[in-house]
Amino acid sequence: MSVLARILALSLVAAIPAITTQPVRAQGASDAAQSYSADERAFLDGYISRTAMPSATIAGDVTVGTQLAGNLSYHAIDGHPRFRGHRYTHVNNNHVIVDGNNRVIAIHRHH
Repeated sequence: MSVLARILALSLVAAIPAITTQPVRAQGASDAAQSYSADERAFLDGYISRTAMPSATIAGDVTVGTQLAGNLSYHAIDGHPRFRGHRYTHVNNNHVIVDGNNRVIAIHRHH
């Protein structure tokens, strides 16, 4: 690998943490709101698969920022520091990541 290619590769790697720690933003069809790295997305996929729950149906669209009711079933997301204090639920056939106040911070579609 040439010196120029190495410098370019290192600068791209150095930029990745800045990309994944940006404020809440929509990210396209896979997830909305939080930007997750491939590792974080894989962790969520595995965690949600192991702790699967039936989908609750609620009226209206569930979008980032929606305040969900406290009477839904929630699971803490354990085992990854990025998700400390976050929980997930399954609503309207979407896996929804919420903060400690049940406010939607991400909609994670299982891959």
